[in-house]
Amino acid sequence: MNLILRDAVEADLSAIIEIYNATVPTRMVTAELEPTTVEARLPWFRDHSPDEYPFWVAESDGRVIGWLNFKKFLPRGAYRGTAEISVYVHENFRRHGVGQRLLEEAIARAPSLGITALVGLIFGHNEPSLKLFDRLGFERWGFFPAVAQLDGVKRDLIVVGLHCPAPDSHPESFRGPVSAETTSHADAPQARCYKDCLNLMQTLMHYRQEPIHSALQKIRDKYSMLHLDVLLLIYHFSKICSGSILEIGAFVGGATIAAAFGVRDSGRQKKLIAIEPGGGVKHRRLGTRNILRDLERNLARQRVSKMVTLIKGRSFAPETISAVHQALGSEEIGLLILDADAGKRRDIECYRDKLADGCWMVIDDYSGADSNVKSAPSRADVDALVAAGALEPLGFYGWSTWVGRWRGGSS
Repeated sequence: MNLILRDAVEADLSAIIEIYNATVPTRMVTAELEPTTVEARLPWFRDHSPDEYPFWVAESDGRVIGWLNFKKFLPRGAYRGTAEISVYVHENFRRHGVGQRLLEEAIARAPSLGITALVGLIFGHNEPSLKLFDRLGFERWGFFPAVAQLDGVKRDLIVVGLHCPAPDSHPESFRGPVSAETTSHADAPQARCYKDCLNLMQTLMHYRQEPIHSALQKIRDKYSMLHLDVLLLIYHFSKICSGSILEIGAFVGGATIAAAFGVRDSGRQKKLIAIEPGGGVKHRRLGTRNILRDLERNLARQRVSKMVTLIKGRSFAPETISAVHQALGSEEIGLLILDADAGKRRDIECYRDKLADGCWMVIDDYSGADSNVKSAPSRADVDALVAAGALEPLGFYGWSTWVGRWRGGSS
């Protein structure tokens, strides 16, 4: 079947509700006992965010024939990385692979949404759904006997779950970005990586139409040597990542401010730690005699000072490492920004024990002339970590910035 998976819009809601209501009389899928209405479900629909808890539809020949949505598993902050998913398919299109394609997309896209675990709640007598989730690697994590009563019959509830990401465990299930036409062939891991890169480029295209683009353009002009696209990605990663953010080499605050804006717009509490040793820099546009003084002033001007834990010192100094660990507490790092000296591998080694699997990595000074004091050793460090399987490359942005993810491995 030729399917298109895309973000749902309000105009789709009548089709979404029609598909949902058709499952109510079956007493197999939903715990609702009566049909609902578009008006009643409008607040529920609007509560979804494409960047955090998306709502997708499967479309064939211009008709919505299925949908999948993410929602909070539990409201407490510790469960932020876990999302509950629901899948519904039009009764005339079941057993055509529609539900499977939606689930495959959810598994593939979960890491980019900051989701580390997916959970589904399925009635014990709904064998088709249980088999579908089982086929895609979900395990049975919970069993609640006789907790639902459907027409006087007591029914069990089964909780199925899957930890994400699971590298290469389902390489064939990635079907590309939402809004792109899906295909039926199996994708190799390399193709999956290419599509992750495409997702980032599409993200940049999206932000170019949003107010944050002009806001970060001003930040870039005043406070940063990084390319605007890199600041936009730092904003995006800070917004969607699970865990804390660590920046090494804050300079006068451009990337720090972009990260703070992302944390602000995420609506969640996240720790943002910036390391800066200070000193002075001669530069035509951003020259400063006192980096720390100007950094603190710029953070204050943008009203983000209270969001940032500023640690003054060298990233590799024992007292700095200790201060970072103390600030993080039990939390892991979900985004690492490296824009200091050429010691990229050294800095990663200093904090690798706090890096979450799948941690976003933004590493500046990767490219440049071979004689460049910073770029040549920086590139050597990054390439060695990629070869060791510790880093997964996802693109090269701006003038000299490498973007990817932490995958552990030996180094």
